[in-house]
Amino acid sequence: MSSRPFHLRWRRKTLAILLVVAIPAGATAADPDAIEGNGEAHRQVQGGAGMEGDRAAHARTEAPETEIGAEVPHAPIDALAEAPEAQPGADVRLGEVEVRGEALAPATSEQADDPTSFGTVIRAQDFAGERPGAIELLLQAPGTRVRRAPGGSTFALRGSSADQTLVLLDGIRLNALAGGGVDLRTLPVGLVDRITVVRGVSGARWGAGALGGVALVTTRRPAAGEIEGALTLTGGSFGTYGLDASISGGGERFQGIAAISLDTSEGDFPVRFDPTPSSDPSDVRVERLRNNDSKSAGLLLKGAGRFGAVRLHAMAQGFAAERGLPGTLYWRDTQRREDRRVVAALRAEPADRGDHAIEGGLELRHDELAIHSGSAGGVLALPEGDGGKWQVENALDAVMAAESAPVPWTFLRLEGRVGGEWISGPYFDERSRERLSLSLLDELYLGQALTVAPGVRFDRIGDHDGLSPKLGVSWRPLDGFELRANAAGTFRAPSLGELHFEQGPVRPNPDLRPERGWSVDAGAAWRGRRAALQASGFHARTSDMIVYELTTNGLTKPFNFLDAEVNGGEVEGSVEPLRRLVLTANLGVARTRNLRDDPRFFGKELPFRPAWRALARIAWRGAATEAFVEGSRQSSQYVNRSNTSILPEQTALRGGMGARLWRGPSDYDVWLAGRIENALDAELVDQLGFPQPGRALFFTLRIVPFGRSESET
Repeated sequence: MSSRPFHLRWRRKTLAILLVVAIPAGATAADPDAIEGNGEAHRQVQGGAGMEGDRAAHARTEAPETEIGAEVPHAPIDALAEAPEAQPGADVRLGEVEVRGEALAPATSEQADDPTSFGTVIRAQDFAGERPGAIELLLQAPGTRVRRAPGGSTFALRGSSADQTLVLLDGIRLNALAGGGVDLRTLPVGLVDRITVVRGVSGARWGAGALGGVALVTTRRPAAGEIEGALTLTGGSFGTYGLDASISGGGERFQGIAAISLDTSEGDFPVRFDPTPSSDPSDVRVERLRNNDSKSAGLLLKGAGRFGAVRLHAMAQGFAAERGLPGTLYWRDTQRREDRRVVAALRAEPADRGDHAIEGGLELRHDELAIHSGSAGGVLALPEGDGGKWQVENALDAVMAAESAPVPWTFLRLEGRVGGEWISGPYFDERSRERLSLSLLDELYLGQALTVAPGVRFDRIGDHDGLSPKLGVSWRPLDGFELRANAAGTFRAPSLGELHFEQGPVRPNPDLRPERGWSVDAGAAWRGRRAALQASGFHARTSDMIVYELTTNGLTKPFNFLDAEVNGGEVEGSVEPLRRLVLTANLGVARTRNLRDDPRFFGKELPFRPAWRALARIAWRGAATEAFVEGSRQSSQYVNRSNTSILPEQTALRGGMGARLWRGPSDYDVWLAGRIENALDAELVDQLGFPQPGRALFFTLRIVPFGRSESET
């Protein structure tokens, strides 16, 4: 949400328009260096000095209006028609111009509103025929790790934990106050426009707690124009069905979108089970998994309007779900989990941005969680108390920010936040604490090739506070080639759960200290007309890590016992050998090392941290057909700190194809696609050894949208 640099996104079919308005004087259409971008297909290029002009200079022009959740402002293609006529010898300076085309990539390397960071943008529309979940989308980015368990699935980056990786929905932090990260099953992907994965310590920009990185989830956007809608229906194995529907539109003054996402599944997939594994011969049998059903509903309301000199943006997103917790194959369970969430935001900004802008708003998150009706009550199940069975979390923040480009070679952003968080439940007293933060970010453009991005943020969370500094550098010695390096530090305050909650055999520790970490990374990015490549290496160190230790009488308690380091890197590339055919591949490596001064653990790998994961994908997006094949392999991983128990390597293969059945008179398309998951029928397991579904088949029917072909959006 800034007025500074613009993006230039273009496709072949609109090349002629861009040649008219974007090529500097003296350049010709035959000069490939005259046009920024990678030509045909599949990259969205974050603006940077030297690649698309001086970023601060563009902030001095009138910028288009932004919205909640937008990373950068967007201007409609109609703005081209209103551009002033170019004078001989002069460049035409525009706000962001977005030109849409049909060739799309599964995931793109992008800097995520940070000119020196390493990150990946995953656009949901590029997987429209697959209707993947949040897990499948996040695993498109290298360096990601998803920890699956019957009770929920969490996400982490670069060898960190789920608590050390932030997840933001339209800028609102979703990490649970009780600890444990964000359950990815509570993210209704049918409402998501894109997910931006930013790797590395990111506390200066995104707040305390981002020791491994951050996932920025952006919901779908309202757009001006005639009212139009979209509909997607999915059905397949294990009694799984889904529906996504949306309607959006508006005029120049008001725009809005309403979207809904519904899912249900019996989850009764077959599993191989040996009730007497120690006996010989074995008695392997196939059984249907029980109490693994789920149902969920998500709703998104989002709008923007201009009132004189002020532009207002509002967003509300609700989610409700219920699912079974099947336990393990050797200890079946009947517990149920229910989730409810409401997030809302209101923001005001200048309708016409200039060199300076002030914006402000409110952000709210309300979460409810209940685990009940279980036969194994007392450990996880929440008892009925005076407040009912629900554990309730609330977080409220007021935000004020100022942006300024006082001179052509710098861009400043100052942001302050004040708010609080509180949690209550049937088995503990209500707990609360205040939150306060102040950050200052700068971008210095030293000539046309060098950008320096310093930043610092102060956070106070309850009784804990600290600084999150960062220094990043980006150097572009050649067109399309960039070198980046970063050094950053941050901290994570203990969660309210770690400090205060007593549940079953788990005890709190009010004397915990914050976890503190720092990292350095460096790498290069290259972008050609039909290919792109990004590679980075990093070293990270975390001290005072909070881990649960067994004390007396079978009780566990969190302590600041652990120091650890992680070394690794990521490589991701994309190439378009033919128009509409895109090949992508990535590899993430993260070698963890326990530095605790204990001979039992020193030098060992941290548990539940696979050392590497690789993914390759080939996708075809034609005018009337589509297809993809995707394979991934993850290394083995230890499940205890002594490195004596291990989960083996796992390989997964998936694929699908689809075709446009019909194009209506108003240019809306009807597509039918099918996909196969776990095509090799591999016996995959989660981190607790719980089996994952075998081979499964799903079909998707989509009408996208009423009034415009999806491939042109």
